[in-house]
Amino acid sequence: MKPIIYVAALIAIIVLVSAYLPVEYFVSDAFRPQPNKVLTPEGVKTVAGTPMWLYTWRVTVVMTILLFAAIVATFFLKANMRIRWTLAILSIVTAVFHYLTLLFTSSPPGYGVSIYPLFYVINVKGAEQWYLDIGQVLMAYAVYNIYLVERGKKALL
Repeated sequence: MKPIIYVAALIAIIVLVSAYLPVEYFVSDAFRPQPNKVLTPEGVKTVAGTPMWLYTWRVTVVMTILLFAAIVATFFLKANMRIRWTLAILSIVTAVFHYLTLLFTSSPPGYGVSIYPLFYVINVKGAEQWYLDIGQVLMAYAVYNIYLVERGKKALL
């Protein structure tokens, strides 16, 4: 089989396992974020059961940790094409789950979230909170790594 199939299968397994890992206990001594809250037009509401955003948030946290570990590994390894592709794929998967988390944080999905270049805003009853959009930063990093791979291929020709 092609290596890309192995990579896709590995990422799928990591995503499925990390969605059910209680990573919120590892990243804070306080239980954050609240697992049963969603943003609605009336404000933040408590919901019954586990909302979808908690699963996507867990995957985002695990993928971010893996991405940072891979970046640190490049300090000790020469970054070849395989490493650059790994960094690009981890960046893209992390960004996708970051945006899924933003989408499912509210009910209806996407309510109160506005995305701008390099920032996103969460609006709760007129109170705006501005955040650096790490998803866009990760996508730019993925494009950078893909560019380096393609430039390296042209240098070999």
